[in-house]
Amino acid sequence: MTSCRCRCRSSWHRWPTRRRFLTEADDVPEPRRTGLRRVTPPTPASPTPASPAFVATACAMMALVSLSIDAILPGLDSLAADLGVADGNRRQWVITALFVGLAAGQLFYGPLSDSWGRRKAILLGIGVFTIGSLTSALAQSFETVLIGRVIQGLGAAGPRTVIVAMIRDRFDGAAMARLMSLIMSIFILVPILAPILGQMVLLVVDWRALFLIVMAFSWTAALALILLVPERKIDRPPFSLQGLRTGATAILTHRRSMSITVAGGCVYGGLMGYVNSSQQIFQGIFNTGALYPVYFGGLAVFMAAATLTNGRLVRRYPMQTICMTALAAHCLWSAVALAADLAMGGLGLIWFLGYSALTLFALGLTFGNFNAMALQPFGKTAGAAAAVQATVLTVVSLVSAAVIGNLFDGTLVPVLVGYLVMGLLALILMWLPAPSD
Repeated sequence: MTSCRCRCRSSWHRWPTRRRFLTEADDVPEPRRTGLRRVTPPTPASPTPASPAFVATACAMMALVSLSIDAILPGLDSLAADLGVADGNRRQWVITALFVGLAAGQLFYGPLSDSWGRRKAILLGIGVFTIGSLTSALAQSFETVLIGRVIQGLGAAGPRTVIVAMIRDRFDGAAMARLMSLIMSIFILVPILAPILGQMVLLVVDWRALFLIVMAFSWTAALALILLVPERKIDRPPFSLQGLRTGATAILTHRRSMSITVAGGCVYGGLMGYVNSSQQIFQGIFNTGALYPVYFGGLAVFMAAATLTNGRLVRRYPMQTICMTALAAHCLWSAVALAADLAMGGLGLIWFLGYSALTLFALGLTFGNFNAMALQPFGKTAGAAAAVQATVLTVVSLVSAAVIGNLFDGTLVPVLVGYLVMGLLALILMWLPAPSD
């Protein structure tokens, strides 16, 4: 009897320690009640390291949207001159149209990939992207170029959305954030090199070839997917509108996930407002001429450095702490830059480059974390969740960037105000206490 009591007492004292170990190390949350139905959270993804082939393919898929933007930027002047577009702000619709298609397409590919398979959904997107690229390359009017860009966006939505779901299939939480940071640090080479590539192409051929080069890149990424990344064999539900509605409802009603998603959209919207106006800023305000791609691409180095830094920081600090610190610094720098611009009647090139370097570094610390935090609560419906999350983020950033870009008046004020306002909104959303969903 004594030995029995000792064993019971010993087990009783060991239980809290064991319980704490399971909760902290394995990050297994408590089941929760929703109405009368008991809901068990999904099992965390396997921590198996990502293969170099998977990382390279994911980088190529993530880079497709960026390449479709940055490689085209140097050709906007010749495109506008060839097709009779006189309004400088109207040229920005070549960028905006891509995001219109991207926002519309992302809702479709996520649920389709959940039921049909990740690779098939991505390859379908590459096919649609090819049609859009050919439409823009062969266009004889500015309106036809915009139609082609919308179709390009519809196609690019496939790789952009589904590759995030593929990453979520294999990783979650801090592990997903580390992998996203690694992928972002490699993929960020695109905005560094793509404008330079576009400028070099324009020395030999006209702007139409830029769309064909981007199309060829998408084919290369598709070939890498087929040869290097096997489809995971899991039970997949049949595609249905009900499945889409269920996945959409899950993430739209998860208030914390939506707060993070909208915050990411605000940050990305401020960044895209700068990208939309970048040619007018560097070539119009600062008269950099053919050096515009060098300045634009050189600043992207700081975002690449930030994503590499974030991969180390998430091992030591919570993702939310990293994001909020970076956003607070970004807002402070933007407020100082705006005040200096108004006081001095305009910042010089060196001052603007310094501000942009600090800002892009701060924003680079947030992007991988936003995705990881927003998708962490979702497992088997990662495709639908990634689709809805990406759609909401794109719509928020699209509207923000369009407003900032169309307010461009030949000064830095619209871009600086856009950066500051979007950063403050994101900081407020991240600051809100996490509700019990």
